Amino acid sequence: MEYNQNNQYGQASAQQGGYPYFQPQPQQNQYVQPQPYPAYQQPAPYLDPNIPVGQPVGQPQYGNYPQQPVYQSGLVPNGPVYTAAPVLRSAEGMRFPVQIQCPYCNQQGVTRIENRVGDGTICASILVLIFCWPLFWLPCCLEDCKDRVHLCIHCQKCVGKKRYEVC
Repeated sequence: MEYNQNNQYGQASAQQGGYPYFQPQPQQNQYVQPQPYPAYQQPAPYLDPNIPVGQPVGQPQYGNYPQQPVYQSGLVPNGPVYTAAPVLRSAEGMRFPVQIQCPYCNQQGVTRIENRVGDGTICASILVLIFCWPLFWLPCCLEDCKDRVHLCIHCQKCVGKKRYEVC
């Protein structure tokens, strides 16, 4: 079997009955200058064909009920709905700061919380003392094992308490 002298891969040439071989084409300057990206266009908003524009979004109307009002802007309102937080007179049993109207000074504000060692903390310490005595002091250091006392931010009086319960 003869090898073609021009064959740089040492394969039999196609003229002698061998398999055709891949002959690389001479490389030309094939660099293509990148095209700038087209300007981004924001897609059109999705409009549900089942919801008429300008109508309030809600439950479908069945029967002979009065028609709901049409909004003048022609748009379906969407956005955050703000509701007022209720103002409490006492923070009894609450775990986190709450908006209250102080029964002592009649001022409104968010309570300030102090964590204090209470009966539940002492019970937890006794249980830990029984089962793992070197760590009996741990419940007195953990904020979650203490009573939460709500104080008025204006007059500093106690307006509620959340006791820690062991179980």
